[in-house]
Amino acid sequence: MKYLLIGTGLSLIGILIAVIIWDVHMISNITSGMGFIFLIVACLFSGAFVNGDRMRANWSNETKENWVQRNKIAWRSLIMAVPIFAVAFIFYYYLGY
Repeated sequence: MKYLLIGTGLSLIGILIAVIIWDVHMISNITSGMGFIFLIVACLFSGAFVNGDRMRANWSNETKENWVQRNKIAWRSLIMAVPIFAVAFIFYYYLGY
């Protein structure tokens, strides 16, 4: 729940930055860019960009604590990306692109 609130706060900061610096039409671009950053971090830490052999080699050399920490980072990044993408979609639809 805490990470959903963090993601919501970051999306509000993105809205403020877009309105202050640029135009209201940049809100969906700024927030979707922030969401993609968190999505890429989640994919990197989950191992989604490597093939099966590399994943198996990494898993065999990894301790339980490292595996748990890596998965926590991946899930938390993904959870923070959800409200950011929701705000981006709402403003994209609302502004009528």
